[in-house]
Order: sequence, then C-alpha cells, then structure tokens
Amino acid sequence: MRAKRIGYLTLFSCLTLLLAGCNFPGSAGQPTVDPRLIYTAAAQTLTAQQTSAAQGTPIILPSPTSGGVIAPTNTSPAPTNTAPPPTNPPPPTHTALPTAIPTSLPPSPTFTSTPLARHSSDAASLSTPPTINGPWDEWTTTQYPLKNVVFGAGEWSGSDDLQASYRVGWDGTYLYLAVKVLDDNYVQNTTGANLFKGDSIELLLSTSPDTDSSSQGLTAAHYQVGISPGRPGIGQNLEAYLWYPQSKAGSLGNVVMAAVSMPDGYRIEFAIPWSVFGVTPAKGQVFGFAVSVSDNDDQTQDIQETLISSAPDRVLTDPTTWELLTLK
Repeated sequence: MRAKRIGYLTLFSCLTLLLAGCNFPGSAGQPTVDPRLIYTAAAQTLTAQQTSAAQGTPIILPSPTSGGVIAPTNTSPAPTNTAPPPTNPPPPTHTALPTAIPTSLPPSPTFTSTPLARHSSDAASLSTPPTINGPWDEWTTTQYPLKNVVFGAGEWSGSDDLQASYRVGWDGTYLYLAVKVLDDNYVQNTTGANLFKGDSIELLLSTSPDTDSSSQGLTAAHYQVGISPGRPGIGQNLEAYLWYPQSKAGSLGNVVMAAVSMPDGYRIEFAIPWSVFGVTPAKGQVFGFAVSVSDNDDQTQDIQETLISSAPDRVLTDPTTWELLTLK
C-alpha cells in the first residue's frame, strides 16, 4: 500500500516538473510561445485561407519566425466615392432643326434701270438712194467704227480676226445700211433663226427710246433683224430674219440685199422697209439703235464665237444699252 503511494507521488512530481519546465526562459531570453497557441492560430488561419480561397482572395499564413503572432487586419472601411462617374455619359444636346421648310422666299429685287450714257449716230437723208449692189463707193455719209467686243472676247484675237465699220441713211421708204467687215475667215452654214451662228449682221432698233428706261426686257417696240451675207459663200443665198418682236418673227422677204467679197473680208448693203418697224419716218426722229457683227471661224460647227457692236455696252434685252439714231 505504501509502495503505491510512493509511485503516485513520484508520478505527480514528474508531472509537476514537466509543467514547470514549460515556463523556463528560451535561448533568447524570450518566453516560449505555448504550442497550443501556435496550433490554434494556425488552425484559424487555415480555416480563413480555405474560406478566402473559396471567395478568390489569397491569404498568407504567419511566418514561423514571427513568433506566431498574427498581424492585425485593417478594419478601417475602404473609402467610397460619393459621386462615381457615370459609365454612359448623356449625349450632347443639339439645337433642334426646323421641322418645316419655309414655303415663301424673300421677295425678288425690284428691277430698276439706270440709263447709261448712250452713243449716238446720225442717219443722213438720201435724196438719191444708193444702188444696192455690194460696193459702197457712192456713199458719202459718215463712216462709224464698229469695234466693241460685247460677246466672246476670249475667242477674239484682235483686229485682224474681226473688225468693221458702217454708214447709215434714210428716205421715206427705207432705212439704208452699208457695212464693211474685215474677217480673216468667212463661215456661214446656217439659215433662218440660226443664222447668227455664222458670219452675219444684226440690227437693233427701238421705235420708242423715250420709254426704254422703264422697259423690263424687250417689248413690241423693239426689233432685232439678222442679215446673212451669203450661204455658204459671200453673195449666195442672202437672207434676212426677224427675231423680235416674237409675234412677228420670221423671214423677211422685202429686204433688199447685196454682198461682195474683199481680200480681207466682205462688204454688204441692205435696205429695210420702214413698214417692217411700223414707222413713218420724219426728220429729227430718234430711235434706239445698234449695229453688230457675228463671227464664226470654225468650219466644223455652227456657233457664234464673237460679237462686235457699235454700242459699247450692248445687251440685247436692255434697250438702254443701245445707241441712239437721229434722222437728219
């Protein structure tokens, strides 16, 4: 019995010594961490690692040399943005366009005609009418230049290409004109309303020039007559055509004409009855007036390349740009 007690005492003393040895200082003079704490911390860390791994977040276990102390986690909440930028910013604002197109346009400007300084010519009264045969040797009236390029200036190469002069007279029956044209190449293949697309003469006459400034275009008082010196050659198939007034447009069979060739061009004479213009002539009478010459140098096509005129500012549809003719 006594022996059992001695054994129990011996076992108890060993356990006491064993437990007391756990509190001995370590080799570095630091207390040794209870292994149970290390086991418990490692177990908690492993559990946290497993949980975080399931959530996709890596966890780092404490290093064995750290003494097994787990670093405190950051418990401060992450800062939040109080006004996060919109992921889809609103589109820019545009000014709305009118939904309807205006049905009315601004009023057209009112036509106002400012009379230009008008050149003038005198038509001499002829007691003896000239012989209409082409040459104008019997003419003694004033010779007027006809040299203003009013159309096709880019096609006009100078006075050798085209220039002209004219004389004018009258009696109780006819208005007489004689035109001398210097032209280096005669081309006329057209007829009727198209005769201006070849070498030809044009006469403009206004029977009421005092009202021209109030005219908006041509009226029944404005006449445009074309004269062909010949087709296809000078002196062959001469023709006269009336373009305006349009109500009277057509060929004129009562115009007396003749044309002859010159080495550097042609001469033409013609007499237009006053009845074409509905006029009874009288000395001192004044008319709007212009003489012009059309030129085509292209044998391959019918085209008006150049137009020269006695009126420097000639515009067909503006009679205020024509000259004035006074019957003397």
